[in-house]
Amino acid sequence: MTSPYRDEREALLSDTDAPFNTSNIDSTEVNILNGHEDNPINAEYPLYGWFGRFRRSTTAVIIVTAIALFTDMIVYGIVVPILPLIVHERLGRDSKSIGFLFGCYAIGLLSSTPIFAVLSDKYHTRKIPMMFGMLSLAICSILFGIANSYWQLVVARIAQGAAGGASWTLSLAMLADRFGSGPKLGVVMGTVLSANTLGAIIGPLIGGLLYQYWGYVAPFFFCAILAFFGFLVISMIVEPSDLSTYQSVDENSIINDDIEDANQEFHTQSPSIWNLIFDWNIINICLAIIVVASILAGLEPILPIYLRKEFDADASLIGLIFIAIAIPTFLSPAVGYISFYIGQRKTCGIGMILMGIATPLISLPSKFWLVVLPLLFFGATYSIVTTPTLPLLGHYVTQKGGGAYGQIYALWNMAYSIGMFVGPVIAGLLFELFEFRNTLIIFGAAVLAITPLIFAGRLRDHADRIQI
Repeated sequence: MTSPYRDEREALLSDTDAPFNTSNIDSTEVNILNGHEDNPINAEYPLYGWFGRFRRSTTAVIIVTAIALFTDMIVYGIVVPILPLIVHERLGRDSKSIGFLFGCYAIGLLSSTPIFAVLSDKYHTRKIPMMFGMLSLAICSILFGIANSYWQLVVARIAQGAAGGASWTLSLAMLADRFGSGPKLGVVMGTVLSANTLGAIIGPLIGGLLYQYWGYVAPFFFCAILAFFGFLVISMIVEPSDLSTYQSVDENSIINDDIEDANQEFHTQSPSIWNLIFDWNIINICLAIIVVASILAGLEPILPIYLRKEFDADASLIGLIFIAIAIPTFLSPAVGYISFYIGQRKTCGIGMILMGIATPLISLPSKFWLVVLPLLFFGATYSIVTTPTLPLLGHYVTQKGGGAYGQIYALWNMAYSIGMFVGPVIAGLLFELFEFRNTLIIFGAAVLAITPLIFAGRLRDHADRIQI
């Protein structure tokens, strides 16, 4: 069948910030959220029942990736309000030790991500390494629960990060394999990030409640059970590379998809990871992600201590306050869709300016619940910055011939990992030297300083096209 997105893809290959021509697309043929063409799905999948067809649908891909990211984030978020209290009060360590422990997650993530990405691109499989990562996440959660020293917590935290490398990198790659480029990829990734947001919201809350009322072990065994459930869900999927014999759109899909084109992109000779690393358009996005991730991760070890000292907040209240950061990211699907039309780089740059303003505001409220307001603003800016970068990087891979989505999202993940490592460490040091407010002012200045690179990359894109 002919893809209704043909003009869109041609526009993508020529100009990331220019909207594509939709004048020749039948409104009954395309609906970004729920539309689908009527086609005889039973004839296309004669050997399978409804569950077999569902396992091969784009809906299943979205559900599985959403559950994988939700599980990874809830396991990550559960420890946010309790690790600082455990290290500071139970083990008698200072804020630098807390920052290093939070950063250890990034060490594991950074080390495992390129391995998962290269192998999954080479052998055209996302499912098996995702299953391995989720099972490893369950095991390291148990290690957290039985740890009784600081260095045992460090080992468990590194293992947790290594397991998370599979979920983040390969979930995004699986979506890009199936949905190609364009506004639909932005919407799908935004939708999946909403599930990630849900995990970020309830993770700290559950962690604080379980720790306060059921003790140290309860949050981590809850994580182990949840991760094992994620392992079972991932095992259900028939990944896109196994669908090459089917050349139609599945009526179970919630989003139209030209499966023939998606599989052609997946099987095209992919660019090397070095080709991606030395692309300036990709590198400046990754630099921005490092700074943004370091700010978010830097808040995690110092905000609980600040709230404890300033407002005498307990673990459950601290977990509750972190929800404010995550709530605005439910707007990610809308951000992903709108950014395609107004320019993904432009959207990202605007978000970074707003984040530079929002970060210092977190230190201003004089009452505990008023802290929610600047955290909501900060969470909105985080979504505006990060959401457009995901389909934008997928677009750059499409320009290079496709097939390296695992590696491009590995670079994104590695950049995020670097930020997650340096952010808590720097935050711990700055907090010791300059206190909370000045630490946030420095972070805000850092994100404003990196913003011109995003707009410079956009101007360079236009200059290259003018020369051509």
